Amino acid sequence: MKPPVFHRITDYDRARLPNAYLAEMDSGVSSQDEWEAKTGKSIGYPAWALLYYMTLCRVPPTHPSLVIETGTNLGFSSIVLGQAVADAGGGGAVKTVELDSERRLVAKSNIEKAGLSDTVETFCGDALEQLPVMLDDDRPLVVAFLDGNHLYEHVLKEFELVHDRLEEGGVVIFDNTYRIADDNGDPRVNGALRAILDRWGGNVVDFPFCSWYTPGMAVWQKRPYEDMSVPVWPRG
Repeated sequence: MKPPVFHRITDYDRARLPNAYLAEMDSGVSSQDEWEAKTGKSIGYPAWALLYYMTLCRVPPTHPSLVIETGTNLGFSSIVLGQAVADAGGGGAVKTVELDSERRLVAKSNIEKAGLSDTVETFCGDALEQLPVMLDDDRPLVVAFLDGNHLYEHVLKEFELVHDRLEEGGVVIFDNTYRIADDNGDPRVNGALRAILDRWGGNVVDFPFCSWYTPGMAVWQKRPYEDMSVPVWPRG
């Protein structure tokens, strides 16, 4: 694997963050050791802001909708997603899954301290086993944030599960999109995105200078641009 690359900013105004608890936990942070101690392996700023606004601008303000996350970790990206859903209105929900049971408990505590327990529901287990349960929901899936297992085959399997339930205008957001793999290594998220375009089409927009090892985020949109003249909401 290639050497680490970092695009996480620590010298910024915490008032830019969407949630007060998130701002509190990221205060006084200036190094990898400090941010890992306080917020774990979260995407950090400016990726938090990117994730927040992409979600806020995709969630319908007048219709209950569903947002899915894989890879809860300590819950800070879940807080960002939950805050976006809460701010959008419409009575939507976030469902997030974490493989590690101890991390899930920490995440639940952080989500509660952030005031988002009514919006964010946590699940524990392998995402491929839990996603069918999480997706068994009448609300339209409008955003999926895939940030759990980053191996190529696993990313594709997660994507296939959410793709089958994704609303026509929905988006799938990926973290760790930088091409980190050696020539003979697992192509990971970067390779999975290339395969997704080949198999499912759609559009990908890359945001390379955010997040950290592995950096980069990207958003995949299900519906081709030329169809965007047809509004998704409200339905007839």
